[in-house]
Amino acid sequence: MIRTYLEFDVLPGKADELVAFFAAQQYLENSVAQEGCHSAELTMSSDGLQAIVTATWDDREAYDRWTSRPDRESTGPALSALLKNPVGEGTIGRVFEVASMGVLETRAG
Repeated sequence: MIRTYLEFDVLPGKADELVAFFAAQQYLENSVAQEGCHSAELTMSSDGLQAIVTATWDDREAYDRWTSRPDRESTGPALSALLKNPVGEGTIGRVFEVASMGVLETRAG
């Protein structure tokens, strides 16, 4: 299993717009609907100046299928308008192997 990290420097005052944009585009929902994706999250720093998108995937091949989807390019300009650095065709996250994992189990009782 791998976890990917994609960091964005958000323009001042654009954090809420970025969150709304992700929701409107259903980025996270589309990620987890893709075969091989287990979870996807958008986190925002408390000052609203940095966003991090993380996701867990079966393997690098599953993530590569996601990052090579042609529909990702069409939203690039609108996303870039909210960021300090524009996104492009080569914008992908850093990839880490999940070495250990803890899972909270619910307890019946």
